[in-house]
Amino acid sequence: MFPPTGGMWLPEQIPLMEGHLRALGLEIDPSELADPTSSTLEAIVSLGGCSASFVSKSGLIITNHHCVEAYLSYMTEQDKAALQRMNETRASQGLPPIEADIDYMRDGYDARKGGERFTGPESRAFITFEQTNVTERMTEGLADITDPLQRFEELERRQKQILKEAETDPSVRAEVKSFFRGETFMLIRKRKLKDLRMVYAPPKAVGYFGGDERNWEFPRHVGDFAFLRVYTGPDGETADHAPENIPYKPKNIIPVSHGGEGLVPEDLIFVAGYPGRTNRATTFAEARDTVGRSMPFTIDYLAKIRAVFRELESRNEVLATKVQPPLFGIENYLKNNREALQILDSIDYLGRKEGFEEALRVWVQADRIRAEKYAPVIAEMNRIQTKYEENWQKRAFTSRLFSGYFNGILSSAMTLVRVAKEKQKSDQDRLPGYQERDYENLQDELRQMQTTYDRAIAVEVTTHFLKRLIEAEGTNPAFLDGWLGNTRTEAGIREKIETVLDSTKLEDVETRVGLFDSATYADLKTSDDQLIQLAMLAEPDLLAAEQHSKAKSGEALVISPLYIEMLRQFQESRGQVMAPDANSTLRITFGQVGGYTKQDGESVKFVPAFTNLRQLIDDEHQPAKRDFEVPARWISAYERAKKRGYGPYGDAFYGDLPLNFLANVDTTGGNSGSAALNARGELIGLLFDGNTDSLYGDYVFDAGVRSILLDVRYTLWVLDEVEGNGELLREMGIEPAFAK
Repeated sequence: MFPPTGGMWLPEQIPLMEGHLRALGLEIDPSELADPTSSTLEAIVSLGGCSASFVSKSGLIITNHHCVEAYLSYMTEQDKAALQRMNETRASQGLPPIEADIDYMRDGYDARKGGERFTGPESRAFITFEQTNVTERMTEGLADITDPLQRFEELERRQKQILKEAETDPSVRAEVKSFFRGETFMLIRKRKLKDLRMVYAPPKAVGYFGGDERNWEFPRHVGDFAFLRVYTGPDGETADHAPENIPYKPKNIIPVSHGGEGLVPEDLIFVAGYPGRTNRATTFAEARDTVGRSMPFTIDYLAKIRAVFRELESRNEVLATKVQPPLFGIENYLKNNREALQILDSIDYLGRKEGFEEALRVWVQADRIRAEKYAPVIAEMNRIQTKYEENWQKRAFTSRLFSGYFNGILSSAMTLVRVAKEKQKSDQDRLPGYQERDYENLQDELRQMQTTYDRAIAVEVTTHFLKRLIEAEGTNPAFLDGWLGNTRTEAGIREKIETVLDSTKLEDVETRVGLFDSATYADLKTSDDQLIQLAMLAEPDLLAAEQHSKAKSGEALVISPLYIEMLRQFQESRGQVMAPDANSTLRITFGQVGGYTKQDGESVKFVPAFTNLRQLIDDEHQPAKRDFEVPARWISAYERAKKRGYGPYGDAFYGDLPLNFLANVDTTGGNSGSAALNARGELIGLLFDGNTDSLYGDYVFDAGVRSILLDVRYTLWVLDEVEGNGELLREMGIEPAFAK
């Protein structure tokens, strides 16, 4: 079998492509990339939304700068609060206040100046150490259950039982993941590590140079990297953050490439990480729904909530700091969807999808046995999709109203209500996400919420989503009329929210955690806290929306595996291996370094694979423009480099210091921070973005798609020449060329 271009491969699929990989230059044994417990893959880390990798035996991990922004925000808020308390004490003693402008997102962080800092109660590192196929146990007899919701709930019941057996101690986090649209289920066990500390992050002017203007664009000149360290208890086991904890000792690390052995065009690279989600194994009708309904809706709601956050950002510095983590995500996702939709239209995605499905139908009908088995499959999938569309906008905005990503205070109130409600049941009968195994994460969310909470944010975001909910097509959820009554104006909604927040005690973190621990459902039902009462009213509607989604999934459980079986056989008839859609599990993708051609007006332009430091300083540096001002220390280091060179970090082929480069590897959200490995299995860079063509990569992978990666030589040069951090370099096994 010859693999198609692209593919986020399961580790066990890599040996199937050994001949192809050897031809591309692979030097290591492909078994190193086939086993999650191998010396290579066991060094790959999930941060629960980003990827990372161990680069020292003392628990040092490297990831993207944009993956640690929430951590830097948490540290900033902690230090600002500490400074305020100190100044209150000084004021009581008749002393003048201490003035300090603290902003670690803006200025970066160096542990040599303030020690390695805890990154917050929600920060986690996960290391996959075992994968087991549990398909038969999950699916046997499900087709005999006729009610779709009951079928899905039986699947959930089996999943909860498997997880209970798999989580043998507090350090193990297990999950049962669906692959190939429910055809395969895998039990994945991970080591959970809870004490992550910041070691080094460059200023935002380096880590996100060019800002949103250059997001998803190339050329790029971004130092998108940061270093964290993972700690354990003194016994080496998983532990909460504590002063006595010690650095984690990983079994394996990724050796960092150095000494001038960089990349050149056509070199083979691998990217190992935890990509979030793709949607490629879809029917034509599903694809049409995506570009005709789902993506336009997403673009509209993101653009409007971005305007809310932008207005909040402009009010004062406190709000500007607090809105940065969600605003970054909103900006990123909005640009992704907006430009992806335009490109999907320009490449005739729907036409291509329709043509593929027609070829699939012809292949099915060419064989009597195939036709008997597979001919009804696509029609049945289309029927299910249509059946569950009604009232979708109301369900979508109800969910977003109580989303912790946008609105931590409403999300916290809903968490308290749902936990108290589920505590009335035995643990195994509780909803997934509200069992005892989930309590630690839920409590941490209640604490971490304080980092990005401000009443002004809560008022504006809640008002916005309530107004959108009222205006959405469909029938209002019951809580809306019961709580708002006849109030429908924006001013009236805002006044109502302000009254609710005046009455609540949930703005206090200790109150939230205390209620989580001790409040019963009866307690909350009789509470005079208006925010809790709002959550009590809305919880049945939220549950109904979830059950609607579960019923749809339950109905698809029988037919979707047949669709995948048909699709796989069709691709095999074309000599291709089928990769599963991404689902936040450990994956390997491979490709080659190289530029690409793109249409530039009426001409075709070639985009080279590499950018360099000279371009950053001489061409891109614009002191008067936000997001394009290079820090003075970087400019000074560049001036020194012009006189004495870049040492082992320069590239003889290009005669400069490489910054970012392109490769045709297949990646998506969640891959941020993923290790890029050369043919020898050494860390050569970090994945951080994609070019404009990659924006539609969640739906189809084409030859023009390029991922954008940070060249690790830039990271090493920054540590050495700019920061003089020889200690960190030596920890990674690299002798500094300039630092003492």
